[in-house]
Amino acid sequence: MKYQIQVLTGEEAGQILSWRYQSPYDFYDPPKHHSDGSIVREFLKPDNGFHGIRDEQNRFVGFCSFGDDGRVLGGRYDDDAMDIGLGMKPQFTSQGRGGEFFKAIVEHATEILKAEQLRLTVANFNTRAIKIYARFGFEVKDHFVDHLGSVPHTIMVRS
Repeated sequence: MKYQIQVLTGEEAGQILSWRYQSPYDFYDPPKHHSDGSIVREFLKPDNGFHGIRDEQNRFVGFCSFGDDGRVLGGRYDDDAMDIGLGMKPQFTSQGRGGEFFKAIVEHATEILKAEQLRLTVANFNTRAIKIYARFGFEVKDHFVDHLGSVPHTIMVRS
């Protein structure tokens, strides 16, 4: 499956706000109260580097971000790696698409954005994502608990 990555649109940003995942992945659900439009505006700020991801049928299947938005409060981010954040639309998860989806993101970061070092932060319970990241050469750099003191995370880096 081939994926196209392009700057996130306002329509796509609005769709993300309705996504709801099965437990324990509901940790990644967007806030339920977002009527003022502030979250959509954050998605659309160029500095946040959000992109929409579409499949071969031109369906909006996920998003990624390149920059500080991929960081989690409480982590140590002390080098020049490009941070990646990502999310796949719930209806497309658990179908074996994660590897190709993530491959498209890594290729975009390295080939289009010319990133030399990539970094991502993942909640420790998300073992299926951690396995995919490791397959793409990401190695554990650090562990921490988020700023609220409730969720353990892992920082992974690929040079």
